[in-house]
Amino acid sequence: MKSRFFILSIMVMFIACQMDREFDSDLEEEDDENVSITDVDEVTDSLHETFFEFEVEGGDQNSAFQDQNEGLHGIYGVSRTDANNLEGNQLNIFNCFQSINLSLPQLNQIRAATNSFSACRNSEARIYKQEFNALLNQFETERKRLVDGHQGSPASLQAELQDLRQQFREALLNLKKDYSDDLKSCLRDYVSNIKRRLNDSQWESFKNCVVD
Repeated sequence: MKSRFFILSIMVMFIACQMDREFDSDLEEEDDENVSITDVDEVTDSLHETFFEFEVEGGDQNSAFQDQNEGLHGIYGVSRTDANNLEGNQLNIFNCFQSINLSLPQLNQIRAATNSFSACRNSEARIYKQEFNALLNQFETERKRLVDGHQGSPASLQAELQDLRQQFREALLNLKKDYSDDLKSCLRDYVSNIKRRLNDSQWESFKNCVVD
């Protein structure tokens, strides 16, 4: 009887040890995954911030409100043409690609990833661009009204136009915030795709280049 109890006790202890090992292993895998997610999110967040970095074009007495990128500033201005010219592109992210010695297969993979990002961006930004152009037209109409109807001094007109430019900037920032999450999902997929194409050393160098 004692022998059976002893054997049973050993079996219970063995099973408990196995469960502890499996639990510890799951925690380690979860920690690794969290590190990876944080890594990708850090790069994504840094690149995404460039969406909100822009100068208002035009909007003064002699030039209309305009924007060559239809409100898609920073990383979201990347095009398929840019993807085909990674080596000679002056955009910051492509400067970072150039600094990590990509092989030819890696270059082709990054081009494909950039094309996919551009396509996702175009899909998510379709309505955003419509709203952006409507906003641009609204403020351009107001600019013309101020210029054509102004009867005060040149200085007062400049002050009114400067105020209008600031209003446009604030309205555009609010519009960007409305579409920020949708565009950012495309960007995160892009960054994840990039990471899969690089070795550990290249990824660390790329991450530091982008974040710095």
